[in-house]
Amino acid sequence: MGDIVKIKSDQFIPADLLILHTSDPKGCCYVETKNLDGETNLKIKTAQKDLNSVFISEEHLRKIEGEIICEKPNGAIHKFEGNIKVS
Repeated sequence: MGDIVKIKSDQFIPADLLILHTSDPKGCCYVETKNLDGETNLKIKTAQKDLNSVFISEEHLRKIEGEIICEKPNGAIHKFEGNIKVS
């Protein structure tokens, strides 16, 4: 079982996360990865297009059921493989 985390601007989150939705219509957000790779520039990350349109509000998130199947933790910080099934 996992948790859904709401992150606001300028918060630090010491965890790997799957981006489900952003406030940007295209699903973009900016992430600083200096604790992982030493780089201080912001990286553009995006929620997958279909996810950004499904996860639209906090109330909606409370009602969604699904499953995320993904690879085990590893050192590949620029790659992620997984699938999500949402009912």
